[in-house]
Amino acid sequence: MVDVSETVKEIQDKFNIIGRAEEIRKIIIARSVGKNVLIEGSVGVGKTTIAKAVASHFDSNFYRIDCSEETLPHNLVGYFDPPLAISKGYNEESYIYGPLTQAMVTGGCMFINEINRMPESTQNSLLTALDERILEIPKLKTIEAKKGFFTIATQNPAAHIGVTILGEALKDRFIWINLDYQTPEEEILIIKKEAHFNESDGNNIAQISQQIIEFSRKTNYIMRGSSIRGAIDLADIILKSENSKSSKAWVEAAIMSLYNKIELEDGVTRSKSEIITDIVLSILNKADFQ
Repeated sequence: MVDVSETVKEIQDKFNIIGRAEEIRKIIIARSVGKNVLIEGSVGVGKTTIAKAVASHFDSNFYRIDCSEETLPHNLVGYFDPPLAISKGYNEESYIYGPLTQAMVTGGCMFINEINRMPESTQNSLLTALDERILEIPKLKTIEAKKGFFTIATQNPAAHIGVTILGEALKDRFIWINLDYQTPEEEILIIKKEAHFNESDGNNIAQISQQIIEFSRKTNYIMRGSSIRGAIDLADIILKSENSKSSKAWVEAAIMSLYNKIELEDGVTRSKSEIITDIVLSILNKADFQ
């Protein structure tokens, strides 16, 4: 029997993942019993990173599709190339396999990014593949998934703009794993790992950057706060600034880094720049900043 805790540690070490032990453990268990996994979490919490790490650990080929309202069944399954179909007929040579079909044929991992942006008609094309592990391709053949085939999908919370509701039939074929923001301590470690710190840089920049994005998630005016990416960008810009002790430099860097990463509540009259400025100054006033 596989030691799940040991496997989690191997994945963390091999792919340099900080934390997320519990979430990785759940995905490994789900895969071991042949379940499809739906990971829900806000933008930037590491859904894709974890999915790719688990797939790579099990030596699975990784097939990805990024969903939108324009994702159609043929984008998933595949299609007959018209010129080839005319010249060679409806056979294997004229058919272009989509990522779902490729994953089934090779026993790989099908990764569906932001599945709740996929139209319902496209959702329906997944049902037999996820449940019975078969896929009927009209005029060609029936695909039976090779051993090892598994599916990991991600979705943003329903409150996000542009998402649709997953059909009950599709939801029923997934087990659900939630990815929340990580602890402040883990986020600080991630910032220090991903931003371009050198040996002389202290912890102060990483800590302040983390506190700023955490504050953005708790501010009433903001519907969606910044992900860890905002703190990494902020730290990188401050590290390149002429004066990392200047509140003006921090405000400027924070507006640059967070402006596209936060979403305001409807009806808010203040600008993003004003709100970000208030957040930064509030954090700097509380920090040992001089």
